[in-house]
Amino acid sequence: MRLLLIEADPQLESVIRHHVSCRWPDAEIRLWSPTVNGPVPAEFLAQGYEAVLLAERWPGAEGMDWLRDLANRPGFAPVIFLAAECDARTLEAASGWGACAVAATRKIDHRALIEGIETAASRQRRAMANWRVSAQATESRRFGEAVIPGYRRARLLTRGSVSQLYIAESEKAGTLVVLKVTPSHRDESGVDQSFERFLQEYEIAERIQHPNIVRLHELGVADDHAYLAMEYFPLGDLRRRMKSGLSVLEALDFAAQLARVLDALHRVGIVHRDLKPGNVMMRSGEQLALIDFGLAKQLALTVDLTDTGLIFGTPHYMSPEQGHGQALDARSDLYSLGVLLYEMLTGQKPYTADNPMTVLYMHRNAPLPQLPEALASLRPLVLKLMAKLPDERFDTAMQAAEAIEELRTDWLARSAHV
Repeated sequence: MRLLLIEADPQLESVIRHHVSCRWPDAEIRLWSPTVNGPVPAEFLAQGYEAVLLAERWPGAEGMDWLRDLANRPGFAPVIFLAAECDARTLEAASGWGACAVAATRKIDHRALIEGIETAASRQRRAMANWRVSAQATESRRFGEAVIPGYRRARLLTRGSVSQLYIAESEKAGTLVVLKVTPSHRDESGVDQSFERFLQEYEIAERIQHPNIVRLHELGVADDHAYLAMEYFPLGDLRRRMKSGLSVLEALDFAAQLARVLDALHRVGIVHRDLKPGNVMMRSGEQLALIDFGLAKQLALTVDLTDTGLIFGTPHYMSPEQGHGQALDARSDLYSLGVLLYEMLTGQKPYTADNPMTVLYMHRNAPLPQLPEALASLRPLVLKLMAKLPDERFDTAMQAAEAIEELRTDWLARSAHV
């Protein structure tokens, strides 16, 4: 038995888990907290669950409004409405909006709750059995030229020169994922380069298991295509977050998070080499997640820099040594972190020009633009991160993290006295 519980009250969650486990000791109950996770994405149909249990209310919202949406999404799993009292009025309203069953929570009737779940599960199993053999299901598993079982295509996210990114629902993971799909490409030795790149990224995430690294769900091959299923970020990336404006404390907090995850990568010999706002994703609670690492970066660095269409990385965030094809170490990532911090603090990139090669030249030769006077106390930190020579930067990302956190503590204390 696999259930999705939409509830913000930990006490009620515990009670529901107890009742379900009495009937199904091995039941899996996934929690969706509306106050933490926000609304259920429009593309999500909960197809990996036998039923969805939906609370009547929580701070700031009414479960009945959610019921109107969820139960009327074509193909959504059966919804059991958890009302404080299962009176005639509530029963009529919930049933009218599509609830499969209604269960009281003020005084839970164990038998009624279990029967409601069994009814919903039976309905869902029949519906999914019919859906899986339908033409609609076959089409929904098509991702470009590949048919990938176990995933329902929601929409195309972006189409690159090599890979395509889709938002898809994974029955196995029970959640929306981003599915990266790329044609297999074998070199002269017969090695599948696409799969090897995905495998490297998957192994890095599995080995490090850091809270600020993207969660990867599955790696596979289908119809001569490699695919990688990864965490979906409905809040978007750091670029989107920056557009709404960041306070100094928020910018320093984000920089410290990035420094610590870079330290985790560097400790196992990995240099990210493409740190930029588009590769930093936002989770709820202002937690960052770093994506896109370990993908054949060393090979790309050997490309002639005069071919601007093939430059690896993004010129605005490249260290001087990376922009000139020189040997890199972990301190190159610290330079990119400094660029990011400067942009988070000022809303502007430190170096801009119409020609990417001019931007690379400026990283090597142009002085760092001045921070506003109000941020003068942060200038030594930014200068050290963005020093032109690696030897003049922090030795490690952990040193950078500690310096950033110390400044953030000082800034917080200063703000408290204003």
